[in-house]
Amino acid sequence: MKSSSHMQMFASFRLGQAELAVSISSLQEVVNYPEKITLVPLAPDYLTGLFNLRGTVTPIVDIGRLLDVETSGNNSVKKVAIVHVNGVRIGLLFDSTSEILNVQAGDISRFDNPLEGRKSVICSVLKLNGGDRIVEVLDPEALIKIENIPQILEQSRSTATEMTRKASKRDQCITVRSGALEFGLSISGIREIIRVPEIKRSVLAVDYCIGMVNLRGTIIPILDFRMFLKIDGEECRDLESRRIVILKLQGVQVGFLVDSVDSIVTFFEEEVLPIPMFAQEKVEMMRGLLAQENKANVVLLNESKILSDQEILAITRGHDSLYGNREKEAEAAKAKTERKPYISFRLDFMLSTRLSSIDEIAKVEGELMRPPGYPEYVVGMMKMRGEVVTIVDLRSFYGMKPTTDLVNSRVLIVKGQQSKFGLLVDSVESIDTVDEANKTRIPTILAPEATKTLQGHMKEIVEVTDLAGVKKTFMILDVPELMNRLDVRAA
Repeated sequence: MKSSSHMQMFASFRLGQAELAVSISSLQEVVNYPEKITLVPLAPDYLTGLFNLRGTVTPIVDIGRLLDVETSGNNSVKKVAIVHVNGVRIGLLFDSTSEILNVQAGDISRFDNPLEGRKSVICSVLKLNGGDRIVEVLDPEALIKIENIPQILEQSRSTATEMTRKASKRDQCITVRSGALEFGLSISGIREIIRVPEIKRSVLAVDYCIGMVNLRGTIIPILDFRMFLKIDGEECRDLESRRIVILKLQGVQVGFLVDSVDSIVTFFEEEVLPIPMFAQEKVEMMRGLLAQENKANVVLLNESKILSDQEILAITRGHDSLYGNREKEAEAAKAKTERKPYISFRLDFMLSTRLSSIDEIAKVEGELMRPPGYPEYVVGMMKMRGEVVTIVDLRSFYGMKPTTDLVNSRVLIVKGQQSKFGLLVDSVESIDTVDEANKTRIPTILAPEATKTLQGHMKEIVEVTDLAGVKKTFMILDVPELMNRLDVRAA
């Protein structure tokens, strides 16, 4: 070992029975354990999660797990030391802070031969009080080199350049929940969202492929999202809330079983925060983090990168005749008439509208503010990302019995000519891909009650066949026409 030749300042921290230190030159600040932590699937065991520190997604490294040191189990009193080195910001999790140390040259001993493995993050020791007090020093630069963490550095360097290239592009995602994690999938990549039918098992399936379903003559492999992403926690017991999200990946339709489909979120590209990546699988699958005020953060996924070529081959191996020829399927798809996604919801009647008409799906959060003098069908105002949204109870608007259960209702956010409206409905049922050629103009005589109640805003019906072969009929609500009516009344 050899001694340094100058004075240095260190901040020391407690970790179980051990004491560790970080050079003040690399320490940016010390913060309390965040209230909101976003877990990352397929992450190494020492990555506690991510949190938003003033607009920057910051990973938290559990130093106890990294160094295999027993620590306090109470996260609420723990401290996170934010270190900044080579353009990278990382949070280091400790049990508590200790003190600031001004260390003399002869008290610093550096290692001539670096330690191996995870313990290589210890670069030196401080010998204090005549050697009675030994403090191990963490090297932040070694932290970003361990187990392929340099991916963080590369991403951080490219973030500024990438952000300057991003235009204000508007996008929409559907959020799904699996375990304690909330994921976002671009609406453009989703073929359909369906309730869970009978899943037929196959001995040829890989571990996370739990079987297959027949969707209108097309065999679709079903993957358990929780198993696929190795998400901890108990299996969802609310069978009614579970859904299958169908994506088309490299010519093959694949269904992912999730615990629930929660909402539709509209966002701009510059609102997507880059996620620092550690030595984990499927790094390219993570598109970014969408931070939501008073809600769980959403991990946005790049659906085209969820499965690799090898994984798709493994899933379809032995089932080629069932899944069909991909080239023929592509040619047949071109020959078909235009298919568009529709969202169905309940308002006494089962209704549907083009998914593109809906900006977001939300829950009523907190107590609604209702200004005096507004019509009875306006139940209040809700603030969403800086915009005030007028919440309209569609039941009351159409002269039906007003909504009483705001907690379990859903709000369809729609943009009118003048402002945004939230359409309060009983529930959101499903998202289905509809052949536009199957839409039928509905004669008033066939549904006189619904036609009268909906004041002429329902003019078409569409028929969809579910997985059991049962035909479902949806009445299509003309949302643009409804928005025109609301704009006129608001004016």
